[in-house]
Amino acid sequence: MRPTSPHLIEDASVWLAKDVGRARSWVHQLTAASQDEVEGAVRQAVNAGKTFTDVGLADFRLPKTCDQLREVFAELEDGAGFSVVGGFPVERFTYDEALIGYAGLSAHLGQLVDQSYAGAMKVDVKDLGLAYGKDVRGYQSNAMLRFHTDGAVLTGLLCLESAVEGGLSVLTSSGALSNRILQERPDLHAVLVKGFHHHRRGEHAPGDNPVSPAPIPVFGFYDGLLHCTYDRNQSLWSAEEGIVFTPEQIESMDYLDSLMARDEFQLHMEMRKGDVQFVNNFTVMHSRTEYRDSATQKRHLVRYWIDVPHGKRKGFTTRELYVRDGKLLAEQS
Repeated sequence: MRPTSPHLIEDASVWLAKDVGRARSWVHQLTAASQDEVEGAVRQAVNAGKTFTDVGLADFRLPKTCDQLREVFAELEDGAGFSVVGGFPVERFTYDEALIGYAGLSAHLGQLVDQSYAGAMKVDVKDLGLAYGKDVRGYQSNAMLRFHTDGAVLTGLLCLESAVEGGLSVLTSSGALSNRILQERPDLHAVLVKGFHHHRRGEHAPGDNPVSPAPIPVFGFYDGLLHCTYDRNQSLWSAEEGIVFTPEQIESMDYLDSLMARDEFQLHMEMRKGDVQFVNNFTVMHSRTEYRDSATQKRHLVRYWIDVPHGKRKGFTTRELYVRDGKLLAEQS
């Protein structure tokens, strides 16, 4: 992986909301034949004693659906950086069976990886009635979440149930943001390229450094490609461990956040039951609107983190800060 100079990005990963098209025009809807094929593969995996962590590409061949999944991967790797598969037949499955089918689809894109020091391979995104903060993850609350990137190359979200109100997924193009800041405020772009420390939020062994030992670039450029990594909350929480932020660093975060708050940069996406959303964290940041459940309808998504060993972007991911086999970002000279 070769560091390269910051520059304007000129590829399909750069987009504004007006460029994306009408609502749900980006959804790859599974046909009845594909739904049957997915169900058959799930039944075969269950009969073979597989769990979702056991399922690989060889266990989940989908000849009727694989071309569609190749299009999904192309959109993630070389396109807008997000893609949605619709019509995943959740009503046909138990929870554990749905995890297997979801893992089978994901295997066509990359490899499932753990998301925590404890080795969690999936996260249930649902409101536990907790207030979001340093010690409570956003996925455990119904709060609005700031734009951020997750810890792996790809994030997957399977919608098992939608909210009664709210809970929209909101996406923004990191390349479009980088370009705008480089054009309007190159001084702040340089600060964002240097990046910030990230708090590890307790996802480490006792005695380990509680923050990343070096700043992680918000806009990293390697092999001529943009690699975005941003989570304002995780960065600011590192102040509790003695990290000091300069006025220029705070200004750069404020400026980035102010751009992301503009409608032109925001794609609002409804998560319907049976939708599977995939996002490339290096090229897209995501947030969520606040939502409300009822006694009979409670929003429930399942999150996978997916590595792409054969992908073209090879930047550092914050997953390395959290997992047992992770390699902390080396001190920068």
